[in-house]
Amino acid sequence: MGPAAVVPLLIGSMVTSMAGAGMSAYSQMQSADYNAQVAKNNQIIANQNASIALQQGQQQEENKRIQTGEMLGAITSGEAASGVNPNEGSALNVRSSAAETGEIDAETIRFNAGITARNLQYQGAMYGSQAQLDTSQGMYGAMSSILGGASSVSNKWMQYQMFGAGGNGPGNPNPNIYFASLSTGN
Repeated sequence: MGPAAVVPLLIGSMVTSMAGAGMSAYSQMQSADYNAQVAKNNQIIANQNASIALQQGQQQEENKRIQTGEMLGAITSGEAASGVNPNEGSALNVRSSAAETGEIDAETIRFNAGITARNLQYQGAMYGSQAQLDTSQGMYGAMSSILGGASSVSNKWMQYQMFGAGGNGPGNPNPNIYFASLSTGN
């Protein structure tokens, strides 16, 4: 194969290497952007779920207080109907104990809702960090692909410059003479 046939092949090889590196970089950026968007969406959902958990907790807490109030009313009316004075002695102690237990239950509901919301907010923050990491990795991967392609082209160009289009060394029509001079140091 003569030098005239090798040059277009070399140029084609360099163009193909750069095009491949460009496509690889584009693909890596697209994949990273997709992963980052998924993580951002998950962050939004986790934060929404945290708000929902707090709202549900508040509603359950309110419902528990209403339920406790209804229970206290039923205890009072039952005591009064049976002829017991609901405002003194053990009758008062029963209602007081029931009120305290109901309040503890309501506060436990609020506490658990707060824990759930905090865990979901933390999860949302982790998704946000993942989105940033995905974006950074995409840019790093794209730059790595481009630099790898440039390195490949540079290597091919150096080989062309060193050995010429026909495979001969600089000024040596016979490549064996050129390689022999490299091994002897002349």
